[in-house]
Amino acid sequence: MKGLTQLAIAVGIWLAICVFSLGLGLLPLAIWALLVFVGAEGRAARLDALLDRTLMTGETVVARAAQLRVFALFRRRRIIAITSSRILTLQRGLFGGFRMADMQWKDLRDVRLEENVLEGLCGSNIAFDHASQSVQNIVVDGIPSEAAAQMYARAQYEEQAWEEKRRVHGLEEMRAQSGGVNLGTAVGGSGGGEHIVDEIQRAKGLLDSGAISDAEFQEMKAKILGRA
Repeated sequence: MKGLTQLAIAVGIWLAICVFSLGLGLLPLAIWALLVFVGAEGRAARLDALLDRTLMTGETVVARAAQLRVFALFRRRRIIAITSSRILTLQRGLFGGFRMADMQWKDLRDVRLEENVLEGLCGSNIAFDHASQSVQNIVVDGIPSEAAAQMYARAQYEEQAWEEKRRVHGLEEMRAQSGGVNLGTAVGGSGGGEHIVDEIQRAKGLLDSGAISDAEFQEMKAKILGRA
C-alpha cells in the first residue's frame, strides 16, 4: 500500500494546486514532470557508476536495484546493492553529493521481504536488521520484486552462514577452555571438583542453547571426565 499511498498523495497535491490556482498549477506540474522523468535513465546510470566507485578491492556486486519511480516522486531514488561482503545503499542529494549506508554481513540479524499491492507498479520492500539495536537498520521500499527476491535469498544464506560461524567459534572456545583446565589435579584438590562441574555445566549450556549437538556434548563431557 505504500506506493499507492504516495501516488495518491502526489495526485491529490497537484489536483489541489490546479483547482486553487485556477489552472495555473499546470505550469509547475509540467516543470516537475520534466525534472522527474526526463533524463531519469541517465541519472540512474550515473548513480550505478557512483556505487561501483565505492566498492572495496576484491568486492563484487551480487545484485542491485533502483527504487521504482512511484516511491520517489518528490526526492531522488535510492539504489541498493548486495555484494560479497555487505549491503550497500546510495542516494544522491537534490543539489549534488550523495548519502551512503552499508551493513556488513557479519552484522546482519534478520532480513524481511514484503511484496506490495500491484507488484508490477510498486514492487517489493526489503529490510535488513542490524545485530546492534543502536545501529540503524537498512530499509528500502519499492524495488523490483525479482531483484528483491534475489537479495532476500542471498541475505538468508549469509545470515545462516554467519550463525554457523559464530556457533563453531563458540564451540572451539569452549573446547579450548576445557582442554586448558588441569583436571589431573582436580580430584582431591581444593575446589577441583567444582572446576569439573563448572566445565560440564558450560558444555550443557551450549547443548541447551542449540550451539552443539548431543553427540558433541557427550564428547566434551567424556573429555572433561577422562582427564580427571
